[in-house]
Amino acid sequence: MAGSLEDLQDLLNKAAKEMPDKALRIIGVEGLKFIKKNFRDQGFNDTGLQKWQKRKTTDKNGRDITRYIRGRNTGGVTKFGLRNADRAILVGHDTGGDKLINSFSSNIIKASSQVHFRSSKKYAGRHNEGLDGMPQRQFMGKSKYLDNQISQKIKKELDKLLR
Repeated sequence: MAGSLEDLQDLLNKAAKEMPDKALRIIGVEGLKFIKKNFRDQGFNDTGLQKWQKRKTTDKNGRDITRYIRGRNTGGVTKFGLRNADRAILVGHDTGGDKLINSFSSNIIKASSQVHFRSSKKYAGRHNEGLDGMPQRQFMGKSKYLDNQISQKIKKELDKLLR
C-alpha cells in the first residue's frame, strides 16, 4: 500500500513540474488556431459566431462601386466588382490573400507565465478594434470558445501524465 501512495506522489510531482510549461504551449498553439479559425469563419467565435460586417460596395454618394455607370458597359461589372465578388473579408488582392492571417505569432514568457499574441502587420489592431473609421472585424480577444478549447487540451495532457 505504501508503494502505491509513493507512486501517486511521484505522478503528482511530475505533473506539477511539467504542466505549467505544457499549459503555456497549449495556450499558444490553441490561440493561434483560434485566430485562424476566426478568419476561416469570417467572424468572431465567443458563445456563438458573430459574423464580420460585409465589405462596402457603395461610394460616399450611394452609387454601386462594383458596376460601370456610363459607356457601352452600363451595368456591367467593374474590375473592382470582379475582384471582390467572392473574395473573403480581410483577404488581399493578388497576394495570395493570406498576409494578415499568417502574420500572427505567440510569445511564451515563462517567468511571468504569460502568452502574448502579436501580428507583424501594423493595421491588424485597426481591424480587430475597429479604429479610424474601419468597421470592427474582431479576430482575437476574450472568448468562451477559446477558454473551452484550452481547458479540454490541458485536461487531456494531464490525463496522459497521470496514467
